[in-house]
Amino acid sequence: MHRLIKFVENPLLNKHLERQATSLEMGFLDPSSEDFEEAPQIIVAELEHSQAINRIIDWKRRWPECYVALSVSELDRERWIAAESAGADLVANRGALPRLLRDKMKLLQQGDSLTKQKLRLKAKAVVNSGDGLVGRLPDSPEDPIAVFRMGNQLCAVRDVCPHAGFSLADGVFDPVSGSITCPEHGSRFQVCTGERLRGPADYPLRIYPALSEQEEIWVEIEQEA
Repeated sequence: MHRLIKFVENPLLNKHLERQATSLEMGFLDPSSEDFEEAPQIIVAELEHSQAINRIIDWKRRWPECYVALSVSELDRERWIAAESAGADLVANRGALPRLLRDKMKLLQQGDSLTKQKLRLKAKAVVNSGDGLVGRLPDSPEDPIAVFRMGNQLCAVRDVCPHAGFSLADGVFDPVSGSITCPEHGSRFQVCTGERLRGPADYPLRIYPALSEQEEIWVEIEQEA
């Protein structure tokens, strides 16, 4: 039996989700308890929920292979990115989500994986003998990415401040805390966790795995399978 869960309050969205699942002879389980005997395969929720970002993080921590899909009623690019940074596999507007999710449910029926493929990209090196900025990917398939060194660790983050879109790579790096301060309005973030340390930005940064091989810096991003 497929394990599909939805935490959706909007009645119209609920109706369309149920219709798509029924058309594939599938159904959603009772979401009243999150203490499931087996890990869910798909979770659907609404991004407008006040605790949506924290719940995504918790779901992905508990069930990393679970496909998490979020609906949005109004476009908020930074909140959308925050959801993806937290681990959401799909974010779509309320009208498109049921159709897109049906395609994923069909893949699930066929036994196909819903997880994303990993792609390694080589960063353009930035000369720096100490901690701080050591690489950039200005033309990644997603947004620009900046790579920072902190001790023996490489940390890659989305190189766009969530507040107004300025490049964080041009900001001031603190080697003690591992924080980067936006050069325009002063928002501050921890580069290894993406945590927002100070506003005016409202959201954390998306982070990416980074590593060094043969003196070259590589960043790992995920793409749809």
